[in-house]
Amino acid sequence: MALLDRLNDLAAAATTRANSAIETGKLNLKISTEERKITEFTLNIGDLMVDKLDAGETFDDEIMALYASIQAAREVIAAARDEINANRPAAEEVPSCPVCGAELAEHAKFCANCGAKVEEPSPQVVEAEVVPSTCANCGAELEPESKFCTQCGAKVETGPAPEESAE
Repeated sequence: MALLDRLNDLAAAATTRANSAIETGKLNLKISTEERKITEFTLNIGDLMVDKLDAGETFDDEIMALYASIQAAREVIAAARDEINANRPAAEEVPSCPVCGAELAEHAKFCANCGAKVEEPSPQVVEAEVVPSTCANCGAELEPESKFCTQCGAKVETGPAPEESAE
């Protein structure tokens, strides 16, 4: 019987320790939640102060010194953004599929959209194709780069761009 009483005492003590650990965990979670709230409220106060400073209000010297640091950081950011924009290359031409017009991956040998074989671009100047402004079949006005007339369904015949005369 003494063994059974000892086991019951051990089980009761373990239950008490487990319940205590659970309560401690709950209290720690409550503390963490409230600390996060305080951090959020502090950030909100800071945002309100900066908004007031941006609007021209002045405060004590410590706050004004911190605000000067914010202004200096803003200037550094603006200069860095300007430099990024100045160094950004002009719009790069993205190669497209000659069959379906889909954008091609760099060094692609086949189009991912239609499977067409992609030829290496030649260094020669490619003659531009001119789409007529009206349908040869029905006379309807055509959208730029149309392949078919939207009114009669006729295939739009394209031709080479007219050569510019050197006068």
